[in-house]
Amino acid sequence: MNISAIPKFSWKIALVMILFGLSRIYIWYNPPKEFTEIIYSYMPYAHLWASGTRPYLDQWYEYPPATIPLFYVPHLIDMTTRYWPIHWNYSVAYRGELFIIDMLLFIGILKALHMLKITGKQFWVAIGGYLVLTTKAHHFLYDTMDLSFAAAIFLGVVGPYFLQNFSGKVTGWFGFWLATALKYVNAPLAVLYAGVERSNWKQMILAAGIGGAVVWAVPGLMYRSSLQVSLVYHQIRGIQIDSVPAIMIRSIDRYTRSEKVIEIYKNYEIAGPITDQAKHVMTILFPAVIGLFLVFSLFQILRFPVVTAAQRFIITLHFTLGYIFFFMLSAKVLSTPFLLWHLPLLAIYPFMTNRRRLQYVVFSTIIIFSSMTRVSNAEIWIFPLPLWMGWLRTLSIAALCALWWRETGKLKGRLLTEFADEGWQQAPLPKPSFPGDPLPLKAARQKKTVV
Repeated sequence: MNISAIPKFSWKIALVMILFGLSRIYIWYNPPKEFTEIIYSYMPYAHLWASGTRPYLDQWYEYPPATIPLFYVPHLIDMTTRYWPIHWNYSVAYRGELFIIDMLLFIGILKALHMLKITGKQFWVAIGGYLVLTTKAHHFLYDTMDLSFAAAIFLGVVGPYFLQNFSGKVTGWFGFWLATALKYVNAPLAVLYAGVERSNWKQMILAAGIGGAVVWAVPGLMYRSSLQVSLVYHQIRGIQIDSVPAIMIRSIDRYTRSEKVIEIYKNYEIAGPITDQAKHVMTILFPAVIGLFLVFSLFQILRFPVVTAAQRFIITLHFTLGYIFFFMLSAKVLSTPFLLWHLPLLAIYPFMTNRRRLQYVVFSTIIIFSSMTRVSNAEIWIFPLPLWMGWLRTLSIAALCALWWRETGKLKGRLLTEFADEGWQQAPLPKPSFPGDPLPLKAARQKKTVV
């Protein structure tokens, strides 16, 4: 066999998969040593359900319904393999479940980069950054549920681009609804996704309905109004210690000495008179930030041309990423694993230059390392070191929001040039496979259709 005859692309993918394998071996053998959500939260829930306790109906269950199979399948594996030569206990089974999700997500990232024709330095910065940052998050990647949420959001964005027909639209909406059934927090994005598909609103409603029914029909019939239990739980959540509002309150507390850290529902929150006032402010500020983001984004989307699959994909990717950035900046609930949500989307974003990609990667790296590196409580000037790290993370999140805002200003020009030609894509758009499919680009131009 002539080694030189092997395509360079194959060698690149082989190297990438080796790097992925090495990083995941490190993650697998370096789980959290002191605390893991698997043992503290997920396994007790699964044992309760196995004993006959029904989530929502008999139990104050905090998570949306798609987490039930995510948490219960490892229990079934644990019980099934109990007397086998190789016993997969709950922890191993759950981490194996997350590894499968992680592997499929990484394959999706590679496919997206290939279809977007991101090569050279940009490819290696995208893949290298993703592998380094997820490896740094080895305490959280397989020991929380946030990777599954990030994968569902990813599927919602790339599904219509991977399958450029009605099935792709259903896949995209399935990913969206699956993410809502894992975390709820992405639900407002439905407004923006509908705006992207506005030229095919009948098909959009049908695809969204099918995707939503697949995810929500069974839990809706089983639990009905009892599902609101999880919503009530989130309404009473306080200000988590790692959130941006908490960093500000902790800074003020250096002078007032009025606040304290408490543990509620397995989460660390800040409490005190200043926090009580901040909660009232956050009940207005957070919805206002999300609302303004949605209004601004929808206004921009309605101005953008949406004809090719590439245009729909880039718009969806761009505003989903922006939503995550502004959520991290303004939410009162921000656990460290939440910071993983943006990494898959950032890896596949088609930046104009490698310099721009590096800017995002630098701030993303600061966010991950400042949040997931243990430091001492040494006093440095006016603040202890952990609080300085919190401000470093906060300013980096703000920088990502600013960079995204700048990118938004250039997006329309890119949609009209880089992503307007069907030939830019991996393959031409298929012929309409369902009533209501958009006109091919050429026909749309001839009719001078504004969509």
